[in-house]
Amino acid sequence: MKTAGGSPVFLHRMVGEAAMNRPDAPAVRCDGAGLSWQDLARRANGVARLLLDTGVGRGDRVAVLLGKSLEVPAAFYGVLAAGGALVPIDPKSPVDQIARILRATGATRLVTEPSRRKVVADLLDAKVELSHVVGLEPSEATSVHVAAWSAVDQLASDRPPAVDVDGLDTSYILHTSGSTGEPKLIRHTHASALAFVEWAVSEYGLTADDRLSNHSSHHTCFATFDFYAAARAAATTVILTPAAMLMPASLAQVVERERITVWYSVPTALVQLLLRGNLADRDLSALRWVLFAGETFPDKHLQRLMELLSKARFSHVYGSTEVNVCTYYHLPESGEVPSPLPIGRPCSNAEALVVNQALEPVAAGGTGELLIRGSTVMSGYWADPDRNRQALVRRPAPGGLEETFFRTGDRVRTLDNGNLTFAGRADLQVKVRGYRVELEEVESALLALEPVHEAAAFAVPDGEGSSAIRAAVVVDPMAVVTHRGLLDGLKKILPLHAVPSEIEIVPSLPRTPTGKVDRKTLAKMQFRDGDCNE
Repeated sequence: MKTAGGSPVFLHRMVGEAAMNRPDAPAVRCDGAGLSWQDLARRANGVARLLLDTGVGRGDRVAVLLGKSLEVPAAFYGVLAAGGALVPIDPKSPVDQIARILRATGATRLVTEPSRRKVVADLLDAKVELSHVVGLEPSEATSVHVAAWSAVDQLASDRPPAVDVDGLDTSYILHTSGSTGEPKLIRHTHASALAFVEWAVSEYGLTADDRLSNHSSHHTCFATFDFYAAARAAATTVILTPAAMLMPASLAQVVERERITVWYSVPTALVQLLLRGNLADRDLSALRWVLFAGETFPDKHLQRLMELLSKARFSHVYGSTEVNVCTYYHLPESGEVPSPLPIGRPCSNAEALVVNQALEPVAAGGTGELLIRGSTVMSGYWADPDRNRQALVRRPAPGGLEETFFRTGDRVRTLDNGNLTFAGRADLQVKVRGYRVELEEVESALLALEPVHEAAAFAVPDGEGSSAIRAAVVVDPMAVVTHRGLLDGLKKILPLHAVPSEIEIVPSLPRTPTGKVDRKTLAKMQFRDGDCNE
C-alpha cells in the first residue's frame, strides 16, 4: 500500500496525504467546530514532537484519556507519528481500571485534558508510574513532567517528524471487558488496521465528499472505521458528543445538520433514533450507507427504519475487536429483511471456517464455532500468552501451509447460498433444568412481542447447580403491559424451559461503551415480582 507520493501507507501518514491534497477541507467536526486536514496534520505533528521530546521511542505505549473532542484525532495521529503505540482509554473507566491498563501495557506517558486532573492525581496516588502527562497545566502536578495543550500548538508544524515505522509495529492496543473482570488488551499492527481500512474504503466507496459519524467511544474498534477509514478517503469525521446523543431527537438534528452520509453504530442507537428521533420530520437524504454491528437488530425495527431511510443502503457487519470486521451482508435494495438476518460472507481479506468442538470443519448447513484468519486479525493479546494459546490456533491452510486462526467463540451456520447466520455465543448458552438455552433466542422472542422495544436475557445461578433465566425489557410507554401478558406471549414462541422466570420493565438497558447490553450490570439488578406495571 502506497500513498500518492510513493511512501508506504501508515495510519498517521494518511493525515499528511489528505492535508497535501485537500488542506482546507474539513477533517473532523465536533459540536459545531472543526479542523481542516491541514490544521489536524499540524496539530498531530505538534503532539508527536512533544512526545518525542519526552523520550518516546518506537513502539513505546502512550495512553490517551480524552472525552469526545477535536483533541482526540490529534492525539491519536500524534502518538502514531512519534512512532508510539496508541492505548486509547475509555473515559468512563474507574481509576482502578485505568491503572490496570497503564500497568499492563507499560504506558508511562498520558495524553489527557484539564477536566481529568483529578483522575491523574488519583493515578499518581495509586503509584502508577507516569513520567509525562500532556494536557494539564504545569502547576497541576508535581511528581511528573506536565505540558499543556498550548505547548502542542507551539510545536505544530507542517512537517512530520522523521520516525521509522514498520507495518508489523503496534499501532494501537484496545481494551475490552474480560469475563474475569480483567481487561483484554488487543494488539493491532499498522498492517492489520490498514487491511481493514482499505477494505472498508473500497467496499463502501468512501470518498472525500463523505461525512462519517463517530457515535461510539474512541477506545472501541468502531473508531478504526470512523477515523482511519475517513482519513484514507480524506473524508470528514463528525464526532457525536454525549450532549448530542442525550436525546434521540437532538441526535437526529445533528445528523441532519452535519449532512452525515455514512452511519456506523450498534443497532440500539438506530432503534432509539427510530422510536424517538422524529426521523420523518428530518431531511436525512444525505445518508447513503447505514452500517450496524455488535448485537441483534430486531426485524420489526430494522424493517421500519429501512422504510423511513429508503434512499440509504443498509449493511450488517460482523466482527470482534480482535478481527476488526470479517464478514458483511448488504441488505437487499428492495427493503426486505431476511429472517434470520445473515452476518454474510467473509471480507475479501478474510477466510471463515466453521468447526466442531474438535476444531474440525462441519458439513454445510451444520452449526459450529467460527474461526477467522486473514490480514485484519490482531497480532495477539498484549502480554497474555495463556489467552493467546486459547484464542489463536494453528490449522492447515490451502497450499499445504499452516495458518493462524482466531477462535471467535461465536456459533454460526452456513446457508445454502453461502451466507453465514449467527447462532449464538458459546458463552451465552446456558443450561436450565438439563436443557440448553440460547439467551439470544430468548431475546429474539421477547422482541417479537409487539410492545417490546428492547430486550436482554441473562442467567443467574438457581442454587441447585443449574441456571435461571431473567430478562429486562424496554416497552412502548403507551402500551399496557403485564407480566402475565409477556409470559403468555413467550409461551407461544419458546419452550417452557426457555421462558424467563422473571421479567422486569426498565426505562433503559445498561450499556457498555460500544452500546452493547451490559449483562454483568443486569445480573446485579434487584427484580420485583408480580405485575410489570407495578
